[in-house]
Amino acid sequence: MKVFRGNFSPDDFKRPVLTLGSYDGLHLGHQEIIRRVLEEARKRGGEGVVFTFEPHPAKVLHPSDPFPLITPYGKKMKLLEEMGVQAVINYPFTLELASFSPERFVKEVLLERVNPEKVIVGYNFTFGSKKGGTAANLERMGRELGFEVEVVPPFKVGHQVVSSSRIRELIQRGAIPEANRLLGREFLIVGEVVPGKGRGRDLGFPTANIQTDQELLPPRGVYAAWAHLDRDRQAAVVNIGTRPTFGEGEFTIEAYLPGYGGDLYGRELMLGLVQRLREERPFEGPGELSRQIAEDVKRALEILQGKGGR
Repeated sequence: MKVFRGNFSPDDFKRPVLTLGSYDGLHLGHQEIIRRVLEEARKRGGEGVVFTFEPHPAKVLHPSDPFPLITPYGKKMKLLEEMGVQAVINYPFTLELASFSPERFVKEVLLERVNPEKVIVGYNFTFGSKKGGTAANLERMGRELGFEVEVVPPFKVGHQVVSSSRIRELIQRGAIPEANRLLGREFLIVGEVVPGKGRGRDLGFPTANIQTDQELLPPRGVYAAWAHLDRDRQAAVVNIGTRPTFGEGEFTIEAYLPGYGGDLYGRELMLGLVQRLREERPFEGPGELSRQIAEDVKRALEILQGKGGR
């Protein structure tokens, strides 16, 4: 997969079919749009191109407002590659770009820099200064300037329209199964395994401590999860919180992998959350906490075995 930032021209793309958007989360609705892009590119013998922005426009336009991303940049790139996308443009989003009129953006960025044969966007797509451009405006410009436009209707799961904002809300509430249904996969926490204080080992449940710069995290608590290791996966029980039983106060993400004896230090670990088991709470001492962890492990394995576990 080719990845571009600022330095690209139409010569870098073969008969491009392009989609535009922030694509945070790469949920089922996004996947449907990208599926159409790849399908159309195959018909033409061309390339499927995803034109997205880095940083996310909300980070530039509203820097003081909390806007945690669902999918970190690195994972987003991996997911796009796995989907079969041939090229990604991570276009630098700036206040200057935000001031472009819809017409200027299409002419100076889309046409001069990419020159797509066809552009495919979602029904709620907006672009240009103050979101002045809509999917309908893009269709009109396509007719005038010589490129095709296709608008993909809302993607629904049941009666619910899939959207990044809805998924973000569900994750922040700890409603992991509902969020996963809209994502079309597990919500992932990605980070490096680093040395911890050995609390889990002392309790009989050695944990991998995850260091992550991920912005969106669910509420503190204990979760059933899959730990993805290269091409393998292991059942996991994940604690997100501050170890209140020990009064330490430091925020940590720890994963216990029942039956796993390998060395994880320094490796990237992806934790695919499946379900919240309980909130984090203090216990009277290590013995009571250890008994509760054993119950958490038992329940997590029951949940995971009911979802394709071994």
